[in-house]
Amino acid sequence: MGVTLGQYTATRQNDIAFIVARADKSLQGAVDATEEYNKGDLDMAANAQDKALKAPSIDLGGPGKKGSK
Repeated sequence: MGVTLGQYTATRQNDIAFIVARADKSLQGAVDATEEYNKGDLDMAANAQDKALKAPSIDLGGPGKKGSK
C-alpha cells in the first residue's frame, strides 16, 4: 500500500503543487483587495472632510431662492 500511495503522490505532484500555488494566490488576492478597499475608504473620508471644510457658496439671487448652498 505504501508503494501505491507513493506512486499516486508522484503522479499527482504537479496537481498538488498547482492547488497549493492557487490557494496562495487566492489568499494574497483577498489581502490585496482588502487593502485597496480600506485605502478607498480612507480616500473617500478625506474627500468628504475636504468638502465639508470648504467655504459655503452664498447666492442671494432673487425671490424664491434659498440663501446658502
